[in-house]
Amino acid sequence: MFGLKKRRRGPPAGSGLLCSGAPAQPPASWEEIVCGYGASVDPAEARAQAGNAAEAAFFAQDDRLATKWHHYLEIYDRHLSRYRGKPVRLLELGVFQGGSLQMWRRYLGPQAVIHGLDINPGCREITEDGLKVHLGSQADPGLLRRIAEEMGGIDVVIDDAGHISAEQIASFEVLYPLLAPDGVYIVEDVHASYWPDHGGGLRAHGAFMEYAKLLLDRLHARYVLDPDPFARDPGFADVTHGIGFHDSMVVFEKRLKPLPRSLRVGHRTLS
Repeated sequence: MFGLKKRRRGPPAGSGLLCSGAPAQPPASWEEIVCGYGASVDPAEARAQAGNAAEAAFFAQDDRLATKWHHYLEIYDRHLSRYRGKPVRLLELGVFQGGSLQMWRRYLGPQAVIHGLDINPGCREITEDGLKVHLGSQADPGLLRRIAEEMGGIDVVIDDAGHISAEQIASFEVLYPLLAPDGVYIVEDVHASYWPDHGGGLRAHGAFMEYAKLLLDRLHARYVLDPDPFARDPGFADVTHGIGFHDSMVVFEKRLKPLPRSLRVGHRTLS
């Protein structure tokens, strides 16, 4: 749909800007990175100090296990708070132990339609009212379309599944066109785009992060002077309000847009 082309490697943008010095040796594995940032927390104390509703909903979780990076919670609330108390339709790719589905119910309210998708057959145990879990791969386009149809459309997608770049791209290619015109598509844990065993690597062709960077170019298609018609195709730009890059997360805000307009007001100019 949106296409992925090879890019030549080059020096990093802003070489030397705000550098503080990297460790002499990189981490040995992604497991070392994830474990290195683990932290224990007192849920009651954290809930009392919560800075937003998503944080409060997460730290109130006392049933099924849920895991999130702490800084995600503020980003969720920034983009999803407008759906609270409304009949929003949310699909989470990657259910894990089911705790995040319960968190979304708590955060969004009883009117929300919440579905999940996971490859783990054990997720059949999650049979609570108001939550539905589908079994299968996030890269199965037929399954994704059937889920979207059953939900009556989708307003929010949260991709927290296997973090494999090819699968993240496959899901996005199917679900983004099916997303409501003012929907939100969140891809979590895109730090996996920098790990070879997840289909990535720094500036690696096929990594989800490189795919998302190319979509930044697609967002500006109307301003491209290159003769390549694909690069100048405004289809993605016309339905996308913006793309937010955060630490380990990319957020796509979908919104139908009119043609850009360059405006002027006032009349006085410099002599």
